[in-house]
Amino acid sequence: MDQKDEKETAPSNDAFQYRMGLNDNKAGMEGLDKEKINKIIMDATKGSRFYENELKKDQQVKQRIEKMLQQKALLTSSQINKAQIQVDRMALELERRRNLSHVIVHVDMDAFYAAVEMRDSPELREKPMAVGSMSMLSTSNYLARRFGVRAAMPGFIAKRLCPNLVIVPTNFDKYREVSKEVREIFAEYDPNFLPLSLDEAYLDITDHLEERLTWPEDRRRFVKASTLQKDDSPAVIAGLVTTTEPCEPEQTQCTSPVLFEDSPSFLNEPTLPQSLPDPAEIEEPTENAIVFGTSAEEAVREMRFRIEQK
Repeated sequence: MDQKDEKETAPSNDAFQYRMGLNDNKAGMEGLDKEKINKIIMDATKGSRFYENELKKDQQVKQRIEKMLQQKALLTSSQINKAQIQVDRMALELERRRNLSHVIVHVDMDAFYAAVEMRDSPELREKPMAVGSMSMLSTSNYLARRFGVRAAMPGFIAKRLCPNLVIVPTNFDKYREVSKEVREIFAEYDPNFLPLSLDEAYLDITDHLEERLTWPEDRRRFVKASTLQKDDSPAVIAGLVTTTEPCEPEQTQCTSPVLFEDSPSFLNEPTLPQSLPDPAEIEEPTENAIVFGTSAEEAVREMRFRIEQK
C-alpha cells in the first residue's frame, strides 16, 4: 500500500474516534478517564479484524453522507418549503392524536446476564466480570465498568483495560428461563406487556393502577424471604446487582497501570447504582413485611421487590 492509499483509508474524522472510543453512558461508568481509556482501546485494536471492520463501517458512513449531501444540493427552495409544510402538518396531527392518559413503564434490567451469572456463582460477585467472549461482550458487572469495560466491546480490548477480568461464556438457555420467570410477574401488572428482549419490556399499567386503588392493604403486603436478608451481597434487584458490602482488595485487584497510577479506591467501596432505592429503605423491622402504596412509583417498587424475591 502506497502512502496515498494509506491516507485514504486512515480514519480521520471524529465519528470514527467516537465509535471506537469509550461510550460511558452506562450506569456505573461515571467519572472515568476517557482519554486514557480511549488510548488503550485504540492501541489494542490497531491491526485487528475488529479495527478493520470498524474502518470499513467508517468508510460506508462517509459514502452515505456524501450521497446525502449531493442530493441536498439538488433541492430547490420551493421543494424545501413544501417539505417543511408537510412536516409541520404531520407534527400537528401527531400532537392532536397524542394520548397522555396512560402510564407506561419501561423495564430495562441492568447487567442482566451478569446478574444471573453472579446469582449462580457467588465467587464472581466481588470480581470484575463480563459475559461474552474475547470477540465480543454482552454485558459487564459494576466492578468491570469502573475500568471502562462494557457491552458491545471485544473481550480482547476489555482484557487490556482490566487484565484480571473474568469472562463468562453466554448461556442463553439459562437467561431465557430467568426472563420467563420475570415475565410472569410483568404479566400480573400488564397481561399484554410488550417484550423487546430478554431483559427489556414496556408495560401499560394504567388498568392495574385503577384496580390497585381499591385493593386492601393485605393485597399489597409482601413478606421478605428469610433467605434474602438486608446484608446479603449482592442483592439482585430486577436483574440489577448491587454490592452492599465492601469488596476485599485482594479478591478484586485488577491492575491496569496505564489506566490507574494506584489501585483504584472504588474496589474498597460499595457499588450502589443511584437509580434504585437501598433495600434497607423498603424493609420493615417488624414481621419482615412490606406494604406497598397505590401510586405508579409504588407499583414499580413492588414489582422490583417481587422479582428480587423470586
